[in-house]
Amino acid sequence: MKKILFALVFCVTLNADDIYEGDVSATEAHEMQKKGSAIIVDVRTTLEYIYTGHGEGFINIPAYEWTYIPKSIEERVKSAEFELKTDKPKDHKDIQKLYDAKEVFNKNFVADVMRAMKLRNVDSVILVCRSGPRSTAAANLLAKEGIKAYNLENGFMFGWKEAKLPYDGY
Repeated sequence: MKKILFALVFCVTLNADDIYEGDVSATEAHEMQKKGSAIIVDVRTTLEYIYTGHGEGFINIPAYEWTYIPKSIEERVKSAEFELKTDKPKDHKDIQKLYDAKEVFNKNFVADVMRAMKLRNVDSVILVCRSGPRSTAAANLLAKEGIKAYNLENGFMFGWKEAKLPYDGY
C-alpha cells in the first residue's frame, strides 16, 4: 500500500507543471475518437485493463507494470499453514507481504504510442487510467516528446463509466 501511495504522490508531483494539451471530458474524448482525430490509450496495467474493463476503442499501452517477486517458499508455506490453523484466509494486505512488488516503466511506451497513432493515422492521443493521475503523468511525458496529448478528465472509473459511454467490464 505504501508503494501505491508513493506512486500516486510521485505522479501528482510530476504533474506540478503540466505541459500536455489539457483535460477532455469523456464525451469529448469519445467524439474525437469516433471522428478519427485521436486515439484513446489506456495506460493502466494489463491486469487492470483485462479484469476491470475498458472503454470502447481503448488501446492498452501500459506506462508501468508491476512485477511481484515471491518471497521464499518457506514463508509462503508458513503463511498457508497459518491460514489452515486459524480457519481464515489472510486478507490482501497480509498476502502482499509475501511478495516484493516492483514497479517497472514500460521503456517502449512512447514508441508504442507513436506507432499506434501512425497505424490509426491520427495526430493526437488521449490518455486514460483509473481516475486520472497516471494518465496525467503519461500525457506530460508524451508532451515532452512533442506529441499532442490530452488527459481524460476523471479517468475510466469516474469519467468514462459515469458518462455511461460504451465499456466492457465491472
